[in-house]
Amino acid sequence: MNTFLTKPLKFKLGQNVNDVQAVCKFVGVSPSKAKVWLYKQSVDARKKDDVHFVCSYVVQTDKSQLKNATPFSLPQDYLENPTKTQRSQKVIVVGAGPAGLFSARYLSAVGFDVTVVEKGADVEQRRLDVEEFFRGGKFNPKSNVQFGLGGAGTFSDGKLTTGISSPLTATVFNEFVRSGAPKEILTSNLPHIGTDKLVSVVANLRNSIVQSGGKFLFNTTVTNFVVQNGVCQGVQLDDGSTLLADHVLLCCGHSARDVFQLLCNMGVEMQFKPFAVGVRIEHTRDFVNKSQYGMFATHKDLGSASYKLAHQVDKTHACYSFCMCPGGVVVPANSTENAVVVNGMSYHARNQVNSNSALVVSVTKEDVESYGFGTDCLAGMRFQQHLENLAFQVGGGNYVAPSQSVASFCNVQQVGETVTPSYPRGVQQCNLHDILPQQICHCLEQGLQAFNKKIHGFGTSGVLTGVETRTSSPVKILRNGAFHSSIANLYPVGEGAGYAGGIVSSAVDGLRVAMSIANN
Repeated sequence: MNTFLTKPLKFKLGQNVNDVQAVCKFVGVSPSKAKVWLYKQSVDARKKDDVHFVCSYVVQTDKSQLKNATPFSLPQDYLENPTKTQRSQKVIVVGAGPAGLFSARYLSAVGFDVTVVEKGADVEQRRLDVEEFFRGGKFNPKSNVQFGLGGAGTFSDGKLTTGISSPLTATVFNEFVRSGAPKEILTSNLPHIGTDKLVSVVANLRNSIVQSGGKFLFNTTVTNFVVQNGVCQGVQLDDGSTLLADHVLLCCGHSARDVFQLLCNMGVEMQFKPFAVGVRIEHTRDFVNKSQYGMFATHKDLGSASYKLAHQVDKTHACYSFCMCPGGVVVPANSTENAVVVNGMSYHARNQVNSNSALVVSVTKEDVESYGFGTDCLAGMRFQQHLENLAFQVGGGNYVAPSQSVASFCNVQQVGETVTPSYPRGVQQCNLHDILPQQICHCLEQGLQAFNKKIHGFGTSGVLTGVETRTSSPVKILRNGAFHSSIANLYPVGEGAGYAGGIVSSAVDGLRVAMSIANN
């Protein structure tokens, strides 16, 4: 059988996108002589009077060529029935986010003795801790939106969009589906799982690792690394015990500030990594749907609409939307006490009243130095901490978030809807210019002005809630071609180490490093 990928095929709203006869007619083959399935589906909403689906399909047939299609190779799934060989080597994975889970999943599946050490709680307890905090309860510094099984992405939207083109992405998506994620993530152009479903998906990933012989240590903090003659041989834990291994994978996530400080003190080669800070912007879901879909805003075939906006302010600074959550809420995402950090979260249905997105400005090493936080590798981390602590103070304590209308922030007349902030711990009206540096505020204003031309009312209505600081890791832990850090057998992996940005790219990096270890 030969495999082909079709050119994009247009379907009107209401049409059956799984119409095999229409696809076969498009490529010139009889339905009886072909196997057809949907490969990718997206919404084309550039013309508001002609919103439609654009789909591509995989076609398998005995024919050597097809019209409107090109030869295609199905990507390999490296976690589908991997060959297990009993190995004597031990592996410690520090952190149970996407990078940690997928590296542990692969290494345990092929026969390594794997132990995952996670600072936070298992996902079931973590969910209870997070929900209690959202309702106004006590903050748990070891079990929260940032720390615990699944990592920071578990309590977001579970977005699986990525800018990378690695063939390993297919393995990641297939493993998510095997773990209970909706099959539609395989075909959607903007795939997401949703926090409500992601909790069980993460639990199933954990179970797969355990079934392969892997072990988990929850509520356990790595306090030091065991290093002899420049080689990492294990970790020291907060209960005073030592865990030895042949390989230590550092998958700690972008908020592991204690680990960053520890590595810096040890002399591990690290450097400042540019990131972005800003606020969360909210409009009503109805407003966003109408702005994107026009007269089709309420069509039953369309879900809640999203947007992606960017504006280059000057040579070194851009303002852009990030981690857009259609039909979602703004949530507290701090990992330390007496700090306010905001993030976005959506359930799978994406049916809440508001839609939100991070609205952030890029931050360079020179910026952080000019703000007075130094030039060393941890300067960005200190800048983040400063903004988060200041937001807590301006909010008045108790994890109330500072908030301001878009019109007030930009000093323009309010035009359009009034939006009620969704942040569950409550907001305090303030001037966000008192928290964010003047340069960042200027870039946000310029961005909002530009975005208002693309989405009318975007920059004159809505509400801002601060501060959004955890867009990505503020450090990069250097590694060589074999993925070792400056300490041999200590492998920096994923977003926290500076090599990924989001769930999929983190998982892919975890697979990439794990496969390298297994092959060598």
